[in-house]
Amino acid sequence: MTDMRRNLSRLAVVAVVTASVALAGCGGASGDNKSAGATSRSDDSAAVKQVMTDLQTASRQGDGNRICTQIFTPKLADSVTKSATSGSCAKETKRNLFSSSAQIGVENIDVPDSVNATATIKEANGNVSNVFLVKQSRRWRIRSVQAA
Repeated sequence: MTDMRRNLSRLAVVAVVTASVALAGCGGASGDNKSAGATSRSDDSAAVKQVMTDLQTASRQGDGNRICTQIFTPKLADSVTKSATSGSCAKETKRNLFSSSAQIGVENIDVPDSVNATATIKEANGNVSNVFLVKQSRRWRIRSVQAA
C-alpha cells in the first residue's frame, strides 16, 4: 500500500522548492479581514477540513486530475508537472499518491489570517504531516506538505 505522506512529500519536495520561491512574493493581509464578504475563522476551518476530505476522496478514486486542478494550487500543480517524468501532474499524482484505502484524520487546523491555513493530519498508519494551504479566489488549496 502506498504511504500517502511519503508520496505527497515526494511529489511536493521538488514542487515546494519551486513553489516556495514563487510564493515568497505572494501574500495576504497580515490580519484577519472582517470586511464584507470575509469568512469567519470557523468557516475557514470547516472549509480547510473539507479540502482534506476532498483529498482523501480523490485519492481513493484515483482522480489525479481533480487533485491537480481543484485541490493543489496552480503553482504546486505546475511544479509537480515540471518535475514529473511523465510531464503531467495528474499522471504523477496518480502514480505516487493513490490508495483505495486512504484515510486522513485531521488533528488540528490553524487559520492565522484570512488567506493562510495549516492542517495537521494523521494517516491510519500513524504518519503525521502538516499541510499548508492558501486561499485563492475564495477557495482553500494545498500549497505544500511537510512531515510533522
